[in-house]
Amino acid sequence: MEQRECHWGRRLAWVAGAFSAFLLSVGSAAGASRDVGAAEAATLIEARQGKADFAVLDLRTPKEFGEGRIAGAVMVDFLAPTFRQELANLDRGKTYLVYCRSGNRSRKALAVLDELGFHDVVHLSRGIAQWKEAGFPTVPGEGGR
Repeated sequence: MEQRECHWGRRLAWVAGAFSAFLLSVGSAAGASRDVGAAEAATLIEARQGKADFAVLDLRTPKEFGEGRIAGAVMVDFLAPTFRQELANLDRGKTYLVYCRSGNRSRKALAVLDELGFHDVVHLSRGIAQWKEAGFPTVPGEGGR
């Protein structure tokens, strides 16, 4: 009987360890980025804009950027051949709010940011379209990268 209890004890310990490892891996992947709506993005920007550890990245094309952007946003064109390199040059210690027009390109960019080791990325899930629909302001898109 003692041997059987020991066997079950080891099995339970293994299952508990495997489950903990699974939760940690899911938690770290999920912690790399999170989706927010326009109101939460606006709150984040209001609280963090101007701080050295925060930046807003507009991942649209120069033409789209020129049509208006979120104040303080820096353009990093998702479609440019230099896109990955431009992201690689950024500070991985910062928090980044990323957006595009509708959320499709910026969602794809999340995988690139994760591969490059960025750990604190906030994604405006439906892009600047949602931002505008919610009535938040944009500014002229001068001075892209």
